[in-house]
Order: sequence, then C-alpha cells, then structure tokens
Amino acid sequence: MDTEQFVFCVIPARYGSSRLPGKPLLEINGLPLIMLVYNCAKNARCFDKIIVATDDRRIIDAVERHGGVAAMTSANHTRGTDRVFEVAHHEKCGYIVNLQGDEPEIPSKVLRSFAAGVRTLDNNTLLTIVSHATINEIGNPNVVKVVLDAEERALYFSRAVIPYDRGKSGPKAFLKHKGIYGFTRKGLQRYCSFPEGTLERRESLEQLRALECGMRIKCLVRDFESFGIDTPEDLAAFRNRSKAAN
Repeated sequence: MDTEQFVFCVIPARYGSSRLPGKPLLEINGLPLIMLVYNCAKNARCFDKIIVATDDRRIIDAVERHGGVAAMTSANHTRGTDRVFEVAHHEKCGYIVNLQGDEPEIPSKVLRSFAAGVRTLDNNTLLTIVSHATINEIGNPNVVKVVLDAEERALYFSRAVIPYDRGKSGPKAFLKHKGIYGFTRKGLQRYCSFPEGTLERRESLEQLRALECGMRIKCLVRDFESFGIDTPEDLAAFRNRSKAAN
C-alpha cells in the first residue's frame, strides 16, 4: 500500500496525573494500563503502525518489556495531541489516530470503523467518536458532552449538561465524547499550529481549539461499553469488570 494511505496510531501517555498518579503503569491482571490500550489497538488489525508517545523512561521500559513500541517525547507538551504530532512528524503516513492512553475498552469493530473513516478526511476536518450518555453520566463533569448538527459534526463540547433538556426528552437527548481522534497528516499539523483557545482553556477540552479556529469535527455515533480511567473509582470499576470477564 502507498504510505500516503497508512494509518498511524499514536497513544500519548504522560506519567504525571493529578487524579491518578502513574496512571499508565497501574497494573490490571498483570499488565500496565498502557499495554491494555496498546493491545486493544493491535488486536483491531486496522493500523499500519502503533506507538506509545511518552515523556517518561519508566513507561518506555514497561511498553518494550511487554513487546510494544514506544518513543520519548518532550516533557514540555501541555496536551496529548502535541505529543502525538512530535512522533507522527517523523513517520511516513497519510493519516494519524490519537488513541487516549486511558481508553482500554474500545471494541475492535469500532476501531476498524474509525480507521476507515479517517481515510475519508480532508485537511480541515478531524474525526472522533460519540455515544449516547447514560442518566448517571449526564451530570458528571468528567464525562464530556457534545451536541451535533444534522451532518453529525460537532457544534460544541462541554463538561456541563448540554443541550438544556427543557422538554424533558430524557437521556437519549445527550451524547458523550470518547477519547479518540483522527487526522490527515496536514490536518494534524494545522491543528497543532493553533494557539490555545479561550473556550479550550475554560472547559479544559483541547478539541474546542479546532472549533474555535474553524476546523470541522466529524463524529461517528457508536454505542458501546467503554469507560475512560480518570479517577481511583474508575480504576476500581475497571478492575472489577476485568475480574468478572475472566
């Protein structure tokens, strides 16, 4: 295949986490969390290359010890997408997927659908995934909500409850964002050239930078059970699910 059609998957992993220190190396069933995400991407068999991008030698050592590939990046990056761009800049590929290092439960069929969707992007559009929120997630600020237009493009993302449910239409009116992004090579470069946006800073959501600067965000609506691991409670719940599955 022409390298311009290659889809390169980068998993950013920062050791520091205010809510869950050392999160990428926390073990579940004998594997560090970052390797569960790596294996999730590998098992989907839809990416031409997968690499963990990190700022910490301990993460590199753990990934390589378990048979994965990792690269050291600058410790000065304030957002994961900049870390992804540093690694992707040196790769021969046409498309890049940024898979969050705390999302170990995305089904293979969803990743395959996402990889196919990435290959349809133009340089002013990025791709992500949204699902219908549960009633318990709607008011949770750790669950990012999103509203879409008629073409399933994002109008806005927020930690707040959006849209306001004046007509009491119920949980089906709410969508939540999943931690995965896709870009063309030039689209990622364009995105990373933008300065931090006002809305991005207020919400602490980096995807708002794209909307503030005129890029489009196409959303695949896919319902599946997957939970990002951001807190000790999230970790405990994931360990319980993993134990039950085994």
